[in-house]
Amino acid sequence: MNKHIKLSPLLGGFAAIAVLTLLLVIYSLTRPVTMVGTKSISIDVAYEDGTKEHYETTTEAQFLLEATESIPDLKIEGNKSDEFGLMITSINGTSADYQKDHAYWAILLDGEPCSYGISQQPIKDKETYTFQYTSAKEEAAKP
Repeated sequence: MNKHIKLSPLLGGFAAIAVLTLLLVIYSLTRPVTMVGTKSISIDVAYEDGTKEHYETTTEAQFLLEATESIPDLKIEGNKSDEFGLMITSINGTSADYQKDHAYWAILLDGEPCSYGISQQPIKDKETYTFQYTSAKEEAAKP
């Protein structure tokens, strides 16, 4: 006998709701958490040749991009998309072109890679950020 089990459309609806609920829970646990109020942060820019520049700012901004915009001597340029925010291509006139030489600007928080891009990286008081010129070719050559 060949019996076919018919699943109720109601069961499919419950499954869809369960999946959506799970995705919302995951998002709420992993989304960037911002800090309201005044924050003082430090920003270092480490160039390919080893030179560094240091900036400090006090800001009400909640995200790193907003904080950098309050520093007149720090010029960050890039390509902006709705999905990813600003993708940094140049800092203070120094370009990092991944298509050309596999270089990019890494964003570090207290020496560790950030979990988010500059547009979505939440900031907190007394944090230190580094924009590090990084070449993927050099990283691949390291043992």
